[in-house]
Amino acid sequence: MVNVRLLLEKLEFNVSVVLGPIIRINPTEVHICDPDFYDTIYTSSAPFDKLKEWKYRFGLPDSVHATVEHDLHHHRRIALNPYFSKRQIYFLAPYIQERATKLANRLANEYRSSTKPVVMNDAWATYTADVVTYYCFAWSWDFVGYPDFVAPFTATTTSLASLAHISWHFAWLNLFFQSLPDMVLGVVYPTMKPIIDLQQAVEKQVISIKSGSNIAQKDLAHRTIFHSLLTSNLPPQELEVDRLRQEGSSIVGAGVETTKSTLTLATFYILKNPKYLQRLRKELKQVFPDPNKPPELSELEQLPFLTATIRECEYLLNILNSQPLVLLLQTFYINDNSLHQWTALRLSGGVAQRLPRISRTPIQYSTYTIPHGVPISMSAYIQHRDERIFPSSKTFNPDRWIDPTEERHLSRYLVSFSKGTRMCLGVNLAWAEMYIGLATIFRRVELELFETESDAVDMGREYFVPLPKKGSKGVRVLVK
Repeated sequence: MVNVRLLLEKLEFNVSVVLGPIIRINPTEVHICDPDFYDTIYTSSAPFDKLKEWKYRFGLPDSVHATVEHDLHHHRRIALNPYFSKRQIYFLAPYIQERATKLANRLANEYRSSTKPVVMNDAWATYTADVVTYYCFAWSWDFVGYPDFVAPFTATTTSLASLAHISWHFAWLNLFFQSLPDMVLGVVYPTMKPIIDLQQAVEKQVISIKSGSNIAQKDLAHRTIFHSLLTSNLPPQELEVDRLRQEGSSIVGAGVETTKSTLTLATFYILKNPKYLQRLRKELKQVFPDPNKPPELSELEQLPFLTATIRECEYLLNILNSQPLVLLLQTFYINDNSLHQWTALRLSGGVAQRLPRISRTPIQYSTYTIPHGVPISMSAYIQHRDERIFPSSKTFNPDRWIDPTEERHLSRYLVSFSKGTRMCLGVNLAWAEMYIGLATIFRRVELELFETESDAVDMGREYFVPLPKKGSKGVRVLVK
């Protein structure tokens, strides 16, 4: 039997067949490869729906993320937008810093000079999970305090993602599993156990907030998402416990996995490149002279090299986290004038799939008129791989973001959080976690990689989100 993956990897896009920047990748869907067209599809100025087939694949059909219709999505999203604004995230920043400080303290006190490696995938997952659950429910599970940073909820997102393709192609299986009592489902399908635990915990928190028994909100500097939703102008059916449970599960799942992946990737490449590690530490000392007195988030946001490092890792996450087999749906593209010979057969990471959108009116691309109702998709991976925009696209190079003029140009094509009305809800929260997390760890703790190579951050499996190859031990470090 032919190993399709190895065959595709060997091809490395050196092909003679030229299909152009727009192709039909299946009987009903069109894919476009043109960075300048991205803002047309992923826009805030026109209504676009999502694929109905993708609504049920995570078992959260009534969450904002899974909402198909533009109008309903708009109403649900409007209710959440204020609580993810930059202003609201500033109120949360002291808690984010407290979690980062606890993580740094544990690394320094429990692992310094130890021969026991720390898996940074797990450590960063506990950090991001603590932040998003506290923000949602005004209560924390203190995942950062778990032994070896292994917490049940942080494994849940991977378990949920592993069902994405099955639920898409066999939607009836998802409905069948949802019809089973939780106790029975946990026995019949053990992979679902952490998902069940997460959703039960979320439902319990929603009920306690709705009943008024969760009074932690009164002592907080920020308003929590669900306290605010329950006092919003949303109609009663939008505030039912089951819908809010789905919303909570969706936000928690997304809030853990994607930011954790970027922080893990950043840790690997910073430690892999000593010259960048030295520059980062030198810059951090300027605003962080006393390791025990962290600066404000607003000060960290002004640091050019830290900002450039985060941007480069966002960008690289979409380059390195990829899956050759998915290329069967992406195929090969060239610009109208010149052939792009990509250096690797990989699809985007962050969200490691194309993102189809459906227009309610015809869309014009070049000489092609795409009828309304036809799914149109684009890929962050292919966009971030365009050598005309990102030269040496596989190379970790934060310096490409340092020059302000060049940074503005590149940022136009950086779509790690997507764009438009359906762009990532938690973009400001993610940036705050990355600024505070990376600054605190690399100012407070000296780390070195332990038996870790690039395959720990390269995607070996694609389950909507990128996952490393099966059996990967993750990005492991020793604390010096």
